[in-house]
Amino acid sequence: MISHDRDFTIVKTSFIHGRGVFAKKFIPEGTRISEYMGERILKANLPDDLIHGRSSLIYVMNLNELYAIDGERGGNDARFINHSCNPNCEVLFFNNTPYIYAMQDLEEGEELSFDYYYGVGDQKNLTEEQKREWFPCHCSAENCRGTLIHDQ
Repeated sequence: MISHDRDFTIVKTSFIHGRGVFAKKFIPEGTRISEYMGERILKANLPDDLIHGRSSLIYVMNLNELYAIDGERGGNDARFINHSCNPNCEVLFFNNTPYIYAMQDLEEGEELSFDYYYGVGDQKNLTEEQKREWFPCHCSAENCRGTLIHDQ
């Protein structure tokens, strides 16, 4: 496998949640920081993968209607980028490959984040209380939704 590490980041304890990804040096706005790598998995197989211990589903990124990328299997440090309701990075897809880009200048030591847009379309029937309890957000941003679920 070809490494797409551009040596911009380091993984360490996060202020948001668990481990996080931090800028090792100044990263200018618009910079492609990293590919989000991992095994491409049929979404239909994900529940079985969880039941049989092949994945925790923690590092799964939606790719399209049929496939997701599981960063737990063959992934890179990008899987540790935490969610924020006020992100400083975004995910852009080129040829069905997700890349993390800086949405603003990032200073050395700054934690990277992107909005997971979790549950779009799938979680519409949940109450706000259920969304906050089952999918809590820990970002502490001024505009924090309190949940990873993004209703749009």
